[in-house]
Amino acid sequence: MTTTTNDKIYEALLAQIRSCIPQNAKLVNTLVDVLFIEKEAVYRRLRGEVPFTFHEIVTITKHMGISLDSIIGIEGQASRPLQLQLPDFLNPKKNDLMMIESAITMLERITAHEDTEMAVLTNIIPQDIFSGFDLLIKYIIFKWQYHYNSSHTRPFREVVLADSVVNALKAESACTKKIKKVSYVFDNQLCRYVVDDINYFRSIRMIDEEEVQLVKEDIFRLLDYLENIATFGVFEETGNKVNIYVTDVDITNSYSYIRGGNFNLCMIKAFFLTSATSVDEVIYERTRNWITATLKLSTLITVANERQRVLYFEKQREIVHSL
Repeated sequence: MTTTTNDKIYEALLAQIRSCIPQNAKLVNTLVDVLFIEKEAVYRRLRGEVPFTFHEIVTITKHMGISLDSIIGIEGQASRPLQLQLPDFLNPKKNDLMMIESAITMLERITAHEDTEMAVLTNIIPQDIFSGFDLLIKYIIFKWQYHYNSSHTRPFREVVLADSVVNALKAESACTKKIKKVSYVFDNQLCRYVVDDINYFRSIRMIDEEEVQLVKEDIFRLLDYLENIATFGVFEETGNKVNIYVTDVDITNSYSYIRGGNFNLCMIKAFFLTSATSVDEVIYERTRNWITATLKLSTLITVANERQRVLYFEKQREIVHSL
């Protein structure tokens, strides 16, 4: 490999790092925390005076969700990079919080642009929506830890959330509402899945009757919030445009994409609270096309189609009433 090639790879790495965290001071502080080196050592690396070691490169790319393959340029047509970070939401360590904060930083970077757009195709309540409701945050983390830590599962009443995690989820939700145009495509059975899950946890005594009723009340509040968005077509917090679609097509997983400026990101939901993400253009376009194709088979219930909007939310409330 020639020196010229090495230089190009190093330049590509620095460009990717700076694209993730464009603010220089924040970037330096992040690298100090991630690499456990002094600030001056970070500055020397960013100026190209001292190269990052291989271990440092692996640590940085893992933390920031950067694909080494895409930097080196070896990905093939049949294999495309996806990144998946798995922070501990119940007992977060410093590195867990850094992973969560890196996602927020990426969203902040995207929402700084005026032409931002997001579309979500989902069979579950979107994370940016339920994160506005405290009991639903607790419930989803309770469900997450039931699968993540099955040998030491805590019942709902014993789940204590770290303020840092709750604040991070709320901050991520607030960032989403800054996106200028958002489209949600909801499964016709949106509330059926959460109701079935709660009934299961109740049957194994992981959540008691009083707790079920409290969570149920929060779901009703969420439905009121969603119906208000569907009626007026905007996020009430920011006034930014929202379209809600309903589809009878079976949605097997949740997919989304975000774009802003020259930055494109796609996400495939995994493990309830995390997503496999990619900035690869091919994956982004395929995800976008998948969502767009489903949109054509869906019914817009925002502002227009009042009767279908009312019927949809009546159906969801009937499902929740069955709890």
